[in-house]
Amino acid sequence: MSQADALTAVFSNLAKAAERQQRVAVAERYGRLSALLAGGAEAGGTLAALRAEVAEDVEQCYPALQSAGTEVADHGVLRAVKWGEKVTTSQRALLDRYASKGEELLEGKQLFVCEACGFIFLGTEPPPVCPACKAPSSRFSAVR
Repeated sequence: MSQADALTAVFSNLAKAAERQQRVAVAERYGRLSALLAGGAEAGGTLAALRAEVAEDVEQCYPALQSAGTEVADHGVLRAVKWGEKVTTSQRALLDRYASKGEELLEGKQLFVCEACGFIFLGTEPPPVCPACKAPSSRFSAVR
């Protein structure tokens, strides 16, 4: 599998995870990256823009949502925010690792996506439970 093919799959799954989190703009950017790479085009500055948006979510948006949920004492909102923050943090880490390691990031590893929450795991097999939502390993799908 070429680097472009692997990244096409990564960005496609990141788009699905962002959709599950109802983050439409981020999902669209991941979708565009996937389409660009599938067509053989270079992503250019799009990856940098996506990394900046994900960083803003982690550093500003989730703390604001956490504060709002705490203010109204809504435990459902707080739980959803926590899951979303964990998934977005994992996406940020994956993007940052790709930016520094490039193609070697995927060598000898496979991507697994939690179908319950969109958490993305890079390894040789899925984790026993999802670190974000605690779904069992059977809820992880391998990215091919």
